[in-house]
Amino acid sequence: MNDDDGAGRRLKVNGASIYYEDRGEGPAIILVHGGLGAGSEWEPVVSLLVGEFRVITPDSRGHGRSTNPAGELSYGRIADDIAALITALGLQRPMVGGWSDGGQITMELAARQPALAGALIVGAAYPDFNAGGLREAHRALLGADDDGVPDLAYLDAELGEWADQVKAQHVGDGRHWQTLIEQTAKMWLGYEGLDQGELQAIQTPALVLAGDRDELIPLELSVRLYQMLPHAELAVVPGLGHEGPTPARAAFLADVIRDFCHRRL
Repeated sequence: MNDDDGAGRRLKVNGASIYYEDRGEGPAIILVHGGLGAGSEWEPVVSLLVGEFRVITPDSRGHGRSTNPAGELSYGRIADDIAALITALGLQRPMVGGWSDGGQITMELAARQPALAGALIVGAAYPDFNAGGLREAHRALLGADDDGVPDLAYLDAELGEWADQVKAQHVGDGRHWQTLIEQTAKMWLGYEGLDQGELQAIQTPALVLAGDRDELIPLELSVRLYQMLPHAELAVVPGLGHEGPTPARAAFLADVIRDFCHRRL
């Protein structure tokens, strides 16, 4: 079922109502946002790509305007949603990419259903949270206790001036935000990851994107991921941290993505 919802649309996917925006014409690119975010995060880049590509930006289940009746989140579940979205929209091997959690989801999609995507864009992600130190970094961001229970006040303080902007991306009341944090904490702290064998089995061409100021994914992790993926290229964005597709770096990101995608058509 596909319903219009203002500027975007809704699709019933795996029991959830997934909100997405679908703009432009041409070869299709799906861009997945980071954790605690929404598809609108990609807007600075999307606006520069829609003249040449059809760009689809979903809100992951439980994020933004999308629902999550399952009551839990996992990278695999969200990857399955992206796969269902590709099928429902009748897309033929679109390019699929994401930043941070969106990059993790992109890798999960490629490992689970290798025939669906024609090319991958993996930004600010690393598949082994333990080896990469990401488990503890996420725990610290959440202020989580030994049982993995997050501290919402602590997270608000960590987000600082960005807290209100992040929360504004999501529909619902304060309880919705709390639920998203609780479900995200379980996903971040329980992610099993992909091992080297699973990565090396991914034959899809991939662009590994890294910010040279990323405080969560150090550059050496992105280089390591680039070396493990059999058909990967590496692009380092100067002056970019983990915040991702900001207006200040949108033109650089759009140019790199445009170049990569045109060479994969």
